[in-house]
This record gives sequence, C-alpha cells and structure tokens, in this order.
Amino acid sequence: MASFWHTVLDLLRLKAGPQDMPSHRAFTLVSIVVYVAVVMVTSAWLAQVLTEPGKEPVDESTRNLISIAIHFGAAALLLAWRRRPERLQQTLLAFAATGTIVRLLVFFLLLQQSPDGNQPILALVWFALFGWSLAVDANIFRHALDVAMPVAMLITVMLLALTYIVLHLAML
Repeated sequence: MASFWHTVLDLLRLKAGPQDMPSHRAFTLVSIVVYVAVVMVTSAWLAQVLTEPGKEPVDESTRNLISIAIHFGAAALLLAWRRRPERLQQTLLAFAATGTIVRLLVFFLLLQQSPDGNQPILALVWFALFGWSLAVDANIFRHALDVAMPVAMLITVMLLALTYIVLHLAML
C-alpha cells in the first residue's frame, strides 16, 4: 500500500505514468468508487457551505457524474483507438487516485473562500492547482497513449472543452 501512495505522489509530480500503478481489477474498482464518493460528498458539502442564507443549495451530483463518465469514457475510447485497451485498468486507476487527491485539495481550498472580500492569493492558488491538474491528466494520457506531452495536453484541454459543451448543452 505504501508503494501505491508513493506511485500516486510520483504521478502528481509528473514522474510516473499509469503503467507504474498496480494492475488489480478490484483495487481499481474500489479506487473509482472512492473517487466518485469523494467528488459527491465534497460537492454536497460545498453546496451547503457556500450557499447564501435563504437560497437553495445547487445540486452538482449529476454534473459531476457526467463529467467523470466523459473523462473515463474518453480514456477508454482513446486507448481503444490507439490499440492499447490493456492499459485501461491502470489508466483509470491513475485518474481516480490523482483525481481524489486533487479534488480534496480543491475542496480545502474552496473552504477558505469568503464572500466578504477580494482574495487574489486564493484565486492564484486555485488557478495554479487547475493548471497542475491539467498537467497531471496530460502526463497520464502521455504515458497511456504513447504520445508527446503537447499532444497529451491538447487531448486534456479538448476533453475539458467537450465536458463543458456537453454540460452546457444539457443545461445542467
């Protein structure tokens, strides 16, 4: 288990790829369930904490599930297109593990938000975390798909745009 967390930290530092993750189906499924649970719980908590008094909290559950489904589905389709379907399990594990860590960091960062004033440092930290998250996803795609980092970054940004478009068209 210690080597798993060491590998996750290496993924977050862009020093490892999904091929370094364990290849165990049950472990991958548990990691995905934990990731989805963390996303759902943190979204519900933030909806309660950040909602102004007297207003109804916005339920982001459906948006989050669609976003995760698009991300994992795109990874599966891209791996099949590149004729590397055997890498899917470790790739999804890498996305779930790093996504869980990034989501928790974003959650704790957003808890620091205050509607009372301008918080430029918080905004800068959030923007840096967003860019770092894109780099981590691109690094996972780079290793999984055997493409150059600029191509992987393009895939990551295009996937982000696709998610935005789908969620916007669905008006969620």
